[in-house]
Amino acid sequence: MAVVKANAYGHGAVPVARAALKGGATWLGVSSVPEGIELRKSGITEPILNLGYTPPAALSAAVAAKLSLTIYDAAGLGLMKAAATDIGVHVKVDSGMHRLGAAPDVAVRLATEVQADPNLRLEGFWTHFASASADSAFTREQLRIFLDARAALVRAGVANFISHAAGSAGLLRYPEARLDLVRAGLLIYGVRPVRSWDDLPTLRPALTWQTIVTHVMTLAKGESVGYGRRFTAQAPACVATIALGYADGLHRRASDGGQAIVRGVVVPMAGTISMDQAALDVTNVPGVVPGDVVTLIGRDGQAMLTADDLAEASGTISYEVLCAISARVPRRHL
Repeated sequence: MAVVKANAYGHGAVPVARAALKGGATWLGVSSVPEGIELRKSGITEPILNLGYTPPAALSAAVAAKLSLTIYDAAGLGLMKAAATDIGVHVKVDSGMHRLGAAPDVAVRLATEVQADPNLRLEGFWTHFASASADSAFTREQLRIFLDARAALVRAGVANFISHAAGSAGLLRYPEARLDLVRAGLLIYGVRPVRSWDDLPTLRPALTWQTIVTHVMTLAKGESVGYGRRFTAQAPACVATIALGYADGLHRRASDGGQAIVRGVVVPMAGTISMDQAALDVTNVPGVVPGDVVTLIGRDGQAMLTADDLAEASGTISYEVLCAISARVPRRHL
């Protein structure tokens, strides 16, 4: 399963879904009914699972779009039964994440009721790991809990469903958790689930994030740049304004420590990132002019910055950096 929720982690849901299917994916994962409908409207016919909540008001649209739906409580099951129509159902087990999911014994009961309903199809039985990237003991205990629940379901006479547990970190570090299906998310975008995992030498980021220089100015010693005068020139300096701000997804927290590449040279942010613009200290990069390409994520010559680099400067994780790139940023899919 290629997980393409949140606009494919900021990359563009429809193009990524098509590429993933072409590359061998057999399922797509979304987190809401509208995300699934967007894929259907693009002509995608392969199985799509809503991993999240299905509101009662969205059920008819979900059914019409032939989405597979997740349930984890009696209310969800009741909603599906009341629809009295063909629905593919995946029952989610809470094996320790304590977010969405039913306790193992409840999940078994729900799955058995799904199987018994003539209008419902039990397609899947699944769980989600809370700390596959960091806590192996807890992850293995979650897997044990889930497999015990699956075994109980089989003993109850239920068969012909797929079981799945592993996301990107889980499928990399716990081969025994791959089961019938894996939910590859961050990994298919070429980003490591954990920055320090250096055993993935062929992994390449799919996304490059660039903008342009819009203005270049020379500052005298003591002059400042931007809101709050966060950057003050300690000597004569050259500053380039760029067409990118926090409304585009460049976190304001990256004002201190954020970097970009101009003419193959990594340079620091100069002052506070504002809504539509930011500034770079290009004092050590000769010849910068308006129109020069600026790279926030990606490679320029020998220099490279990653989503992890920007995440570190922003005090967050690569997932959030990618998902935060806003809709007003144009995307070109090559």
